[in-house]
Amino acid sequence: MPVFSEDTIRQVRARTDIVDVISQYVSLEKHGKEFKGICPFHDDHDPSMSVSPDKQIFKCFVCGAGGNVFSFLQKIEQITFPEAVTRAAAMAGIDLKLPQSTGVSPNQQAWNCLQSFTDYARYFLDSQEGEAAKEYCRKRKLSDEILETFEIGWAPGIQRQDRFFQGKGWGRDMLVKTGLLQAETGRPVFTDRLLIPIHDRAGHPVGYTARTLAAGADIPKYVNTPATPLYTKGDLVFNYHRAKPAARKAGRVILVEGAMDVIGLSKAGIREAVANLGTACTETQLELLRQLQVPVHVFYDSDAAGRKAAYQFGKKAMAAGIPFVVVSARGLKDPDEIFQEKGAEFLQETVERTISFPEFLLDYLAETGNLENYEEKLRYGEEVSEAAWKLLKDFEQPAFFQKLRDKTDFDFSVRKQVPTVRSRPSQRRKEKARPPLPAVRQGRKRAEEAVLQVMLSSRSAASRYREEVGFFDDPACHILSLYIYDAYRRQESLDPQSLFDRIEEEEAQGLLADLMARQLPENAQAFFDDSLGAVKDHVLGQEIDSVNKRIQETDDLEEKSRLAQEKMALVIARHQARNRKEG
Repeated sequence: MPVFSEDTIRQVRARTDIVDVISQYVSLEKHGKEFKGICPFHDDHDPSMSVSPDKQIFKCFVCGAGGNVFSFLQKIEQITFPEAVTRAAAMAGIDLKLPQSTGVSPNQQAWNCLQSFTDYARYFLDSQEGEAAKEYCRKRKLSDEILETFEIGWAPGIQRQDRFFQGKGWGRDMLVKTGLLQAETGRPVFTDRLLIPIHDRAGHPVGYTARTLAAGADIPKYVNTPATPLYTKGDLVFNYHRAKPAARKAGRVILVEGAMDVIGLSKAGIREAVANLGTACTETQLELLRQLQVPVHVFYDSDAAGRKAAYQFGKKAMAAGIPFVVVSARGLKDPDEIFQEKGAEFLQETVERTISFPEFLLDYLAETGNLENYEEKLRYGEEVSEAAWKLLKDFEQPAFFQKLRDKTDFDFSVRKQVPTVRSRPSQRRKEKARPPLPAVRQGRKRAEEAVLQVMLSSRSAASRYREEVGFFDDPACHILSLYIYDAYRRQESLDPQSLFDRIEEEEAQGLLADLMARQLPENAQAFFDDSLGAVKDHVLGQEIDSVNKRIQETDDLEEKSRLAQEKMALVIARHQARNRKEG
């Protein structure tokens, strides 16, 4: 993992607009000087996230999430800080010079090998030898933009590839590891095929799916990368790294079977599509879909195999609590064929026609079972009704159960037992509600936050608080204060933006964003003095309460007398401090 210099981080941050970045994930609307949007980090229905272009921060005033552009990318993409810097730089069109001496991934050479082969195949598609493949692409309405976006190329014959591999100096072990050579024969895996790269969730190339242009029963239409250390088919979701921002912005992800289905939807301007590459959805793939935090729209082929796959996906997704619907495309072909025959507008309209999983089951299980048989009809009704109780809203259920009754002559609406948690959960994960603080602690917390607000711009305020009080009662305030003290130890002045890059604790990040969003009063010194006095008053109050407790707990008269004197001194000190404040 690369480690970037402070100068590089500052340059990327300075050239990245947080509004532009967050807009790729969330729809934002301008409100005065700021932008507001639905927070992607909790179950939000009214826009509660504020984004400040002036301060380059975001803050949710419901769940407390907040930070700068790197914090946002880390949280929403679930990536490390260096990865967030790299992602932000790419979004801003900045070419980072990655340090060569720090923590290079053991897979980096293999990724480089695959990327070079992808570039080589891209070159061949545009060459004279690739003319037949280019003509095929034109017939399939694959524009230059689509070819570039998906890095589609042409894998030439064996001799061409052998010369290329030798010229690059890649040994047999590397070529087998990347799935470019067959381990048994040493021959290239992909020859004379249209090559579509497959990437992992982070966008690293890990393999290919390749289509032949030749016709014949003895030639497989598609050949995929064999299992390698980088490529495990069930762990990958095609186009995941490209679709993430579009899916979160669209509020849905469209799940299809194959790479060409994804490409067909992209030709129609639908960018939020991914594919599980024809396999039954694995637990790993389900988890990747869950992490997108948006409902899945299942758009499998409408043939028997596709409907069976949709049924199997639905059962797994329902058990896992992943929200989903099924695209209703009966009688239609796969997405790419729909685009070819009926055009972009028709495909866009098709994607919008969705049905719930219980509605899908109502027809699918009737087709695959025998409703003339009493036992099968009973099993059919029980499976359909179970899905209905879990997935349908209360107002949807009466009409649905009437349909089920029409199919079976049974009234399954009376079979509801223990209330079930709806498996149509929010597209965003629930944040745990924090219990409210007692009023006394709330007062101290507000005072501590006010002190920290001044400390962000005043080294002397930080020194004074450390000398006169020395600690913060609130955990988030305490953690943030440590970062502030450390920053002043390193340098004379403090850049609040740079603190986000160091802070790992989410509560402290959220607090810093909150403080930066506040307006500091004109008389900052008086504001600090008052806040510091309030903290001291709370500290003295806590010490008095502690002494009172010790007086009650001891039976030693001498100890009681000593504690009473200690309490009197504290009461006097508190009284004098309050008088000085009022004076």
